[in-house]
Order: sequence, then C-alpha cells, then structure tokens
Amino acid sequence: MSVTDLLILAFHNLMLHKVRSLLTSLGIIFGVGSVIAMMAISEGAKHEALRQIEAMGVDRIILSSRKPPQTGQEATESGNSRNTYLEYGLTHEDLAAILRMDNVLSIESARNTRSVVLSGVTKLDVSLLGVSDGFLDASRSRITEGRWFSPADRNQAVCVLGVDAKRALFPLSRKSVVGCTIPVGRHVFEVVGVLENSKGSVIPGIGSPNSAIFIPEKTSDGLFAGVSVEKLSARGRALSFVDFDTLLVRVADVAYIDHTARRISGYLRKVHREKRDWEIFVPLEILRQREQTQNIFTIVMSSIAGISLLVGGIGIMNIMLANVYERRKEIGTRRALGAQKSDVIWQFLTETVFLTSAGGAAGVLLGYGIAEAVSAFASWPVLFSTDAVLLSLIISAVTGIVFGTYPAWKAAQQNPIDVLRSE
Repeated sequence: MSVTDLLILAFHNLMLHKVRSLLTSLGIIFGVGSVIAMMAISEGAKHEALRQIEAMGVDRIILSSRKPPQTGQEATESGNSRNTYLEYGLTHEDLAAILRMDNVLSIESARNTRSVVLSGVTKLDVSLLGVSDGFLDASRSRITEGRWFSPADRNQAVCVLGVDAKRALFPLSRKSVVGCTIPVGRHVFEVVGVLENSKGSVIPGIGSPNSAIFIPEKTSDGLFAGVSVEKLSARGRALSFVDFDTLLVRVADVAYIDHTARRISGYLRKVHREKRDWEIFVPLEILRQREQTQNIFTIVMSSIAGISLLVGGIGIMNIMLANVYERRKEIGTRRALGAQKSDVIWQFLTETVFLTSAGGAAGVLLGYGIAEAVSAFASWPVLFSTDAVLLSLIISAVTGIVFGTYPAWKAAQQNPIDVLRSE
C-alpha cells in the first residue's frame, strides 16, 4: 500500500469512532499542551529576568550603600526635640581607592537626596538623584527629549527627568517639557532633558532610572551637602550623611571581573569593618546563576513532559490493543484477500502515529491558548520557542511509533482462518 492509501485508510478508521479517538488522544493533547504552556511562561520569565540583568551591564560591578542597624548618635536640642545623626555608606575615599585598582576602567556615582517630590499636594514616588556626568551611558539609558548634562551645567539648578517621572509631574502635557521648571522643597530646577531606560533596569540603591529626577553631582553637593532628612516627628528628625548610594564600576576585562569583585569586597570589609553598610552586585555572576537555574528548570519541565507523554502513550497502546480485538474480522478478511503481515502492521502503526501526531498538534494549540490567557490575565511575559513546538510534534510522532508497534504486531499475528471461523 502507498503512503497516501495508508493515511486515507487511517483517517477513515479513526473517523468511524470519533469520540473514542478523541478520548484516546486526550493524554497526548493535555501532556503536550501543558508542556508548551509551561515552557512558554518559563522562557518568558527567563528572557525578562536575563534582559534586566544584562541591561545593568555584564562588564560592571554595582556597589550600593546600605543603612546599618545602628540608630546613630543622638544630639539633644532645645526643649524635648532631638536629632539623630547617622553617617554610613560608600565614601569619596572608597571611590578613589577602587578607581586605583587594576582592571577598573571607570566609576560613575549616584546619590539619592531623599527629597520629597510633590505634584500639588500629592507626594510622588519619584527620587531626586545627584549623578556624575557619565551616568547616562553607565545606566544604559538614552535621551528622548532635550539633552544630558554638559560641563557647563555643573553647579546649575538643572535636571533630567525619567519618562515615568515626567508622566507623574506633567500628566496632562503632550508637548516637550524641556524648559519647564519643577519645585523640590525650597529649590527650583529647570528641565533640560528626558531619558528612558527601555530595558526597565532596577539599579541597586537607587531603583529605576525611569522613575527618577537627575541633577548634576556638583549641584547635589552644593544644595544638599550629602545630608538627607529621613524622618521628621514631634520629637525631632533623623539626619543621614551618605556620600554615594550607588557606584557603577566598569571593568576593563570581563574575564577578570570576579577577581576584581573579590578585591573590592576585601577592601570594603577592611575599611568598613565596624559596620556592614555596603552591598556588592555582579550582574555577570547573577546572569550565570539565573541561566543555571533556568537550565535546571528546563530539565525538570522536560522530565514532566516525558512522564505526561509516557502516560498518554500507555493509554493509546491499551486502546489500540482493544481496537485490534474488536477488528479481528476486518483483519482476518484482509489477510484472506491477500494482505501481508507488513500491510496490517503498517495500517495500525499509521493509525497510531496519525492519532498521536494530531493530538500533539492540538496540544500545541492548547498550550498556546493557555499561555496567552496567562499573559493576558496575569500580565506575565511569555515566549514561544519554535524548537519546543517542533520537538513536541516529533516526540508525539515517536510516541505513536513506540506505543503503536506492539498493537500493530499483535494485529498482524492474527490467523485469518481462526479469526473467520470464530466470527
């Protein structure tokens, strides 16, 4: 029999028992569907996480200040009010010492002034950051309106807005905000540009660049002098002295970034021995750890897929064995009319492969629908892999071959004389 004849005959026989064929292939459909959906969701989450890590820069080491558990020194003022002073975090001396280390190419800095930014009387979730000149490139951001700071802007009351900060401060404006002014406390800053971080990076110590207002470092030092009021109450206020909240250290050779990170950690542990008021992040190391975790997750998902298809394959084999018994008369008649054992084997094997392949295709569509539904309702990123889809279809066909061979062989062993006599 030709391949076309085998496919037509297989389709005809399966359509004679539509409900049975559908129920038989459910194991394959749900097995493949669940695997495709889980893999799409997993790949989407992996891609998003790795994208954000890569956006920090794999050639960078990120240092951030951390508030220690100590409450600081208290100085009593007039009446019952008192101020709490706390000095912590990365210092100018740390920056100079790290910059002298081998393999350190440059360092960009940022400090959160911790000023309250208002829109009318509403407090906004926006940070006012004093940054160095090269922070734009170091944060992997780009200017969408206006410009970045120039050397002439040092000590000037100018600012650059993140795109989210712009929307929060000027919610109704559809025009360029360059040239507008924004008040922050007792100070007024002129907007000279708007930046966007398309990767959605969250930088340790200062958060997302999109949700910040940037001012030149010299301006920040002149207006705020490294002092920030963290808490104000009837009893007094807490004053923090922080030189830098974040340092973005760029290395010359990524191959030695781990060694450089260990040297920086050793230096900071020695200098900040009394209080652990700093943290270190190596995006490349985090990237490697995430990739390893995702690889383990992929192996687990593949194992679950194998178990699902195994269960579905066993179910198909059982149904096909029952199908062989029910169709003994058909088998005996075909053998009596001259059909060879190989013809019977190919007939039943084609039916099984056709059934599992169709179930695999339906499972791919089901998995696609489940993943899209999760993405729509949970705002979860999904990413479909062509390799995963092709692999699912191939495994479905192979499952039909593996679990359909024995029923097909069993059908071919039927003795036509015994079968027709019993019928």
